[in-house]
Amino acid sequence: MPKFSFTAENLADTLTPGQTTSARGTLTASSPQAAKKTVERSLRSRGYEPTGDITITPK
Repeated sequence: MPKFSFTAENLADTLTPGQTTSARGTLTASSPQAAKKTVERSLRSRGYEPTGDITITPK
């Protein structure tokens, strides 16, 4: 499976309202769309709501 890099901007912290952050990393997924869905799900499970762009690029 291909590797992708991601950058997520303007993540709202649901545990500390009013706080925002960003995240970046790498992951393996079958397609860029699958990578984006995985990143969104992972961020939400950690208490962050994506309110900005999530950029996925091949690694």
